[in-house]
Amino acid sequence: MLKIDIKPVTLADHPAIHEVYRQCEDFISLGPIAKASMDMVIADIQEATAESGIYSGIFYGKKMIGVVSYVPSHFEFRPVDAFILLLMIIPPYRRKGIGGEVLSRIEKDIYSQGRVRAIKCGVQVNNPGAIRFWEKYGYSITGGPELLPDKTTVYHLRKDIDRGGKSIGTT
Repeated sequence: MLKIDIKPVTLADHPAIHEVYRQCEDFISLGPIAKASMDMVIADIQEATAESGIYSGIFYGKKMIGVVSYVPSHFEFRPVDAFILLLMIIPPYRRKGIGGEVLSRIEKDIYSQGRVRAIKCGVQVNNPGAIRFWEKYGYSITGGPELLPDKTTVYHLRKDIDRGGKSIGTT
């Protein structure tokens, strides 16, 4: 597996983030807007900020190869819930264990909050590869399909955590 770093992004990183989005248009095109734009990048960063979330770049050396965004606790005003907003990795770095490593690291951050009992996410119904990814790491479909205001249709997924900070679901 490649050695990666997950670091907060700055305004200076916006062009690199846009390039990640551009290279991930296979994923982006599953939604209502098929082409990546700087407006899309800024909207995603603003969404994370509005939710008291964390938006970070995934780096291999100095190269940004992906992004991850999550709300570590208090999702929808519930201290026991966390939510993963976005996990995207550019195609040349997929299927190398990086997504699982990133997920493991952010889950550890979430667990360190102490109160969180569940991590939730939404996955587009037309993205079976992503559904398999989340299920592989212990997330289960708990709802949906639901048509969202942005015109995407998603399944709701959830991974429950026991009091010891370990997953109750399958891994």
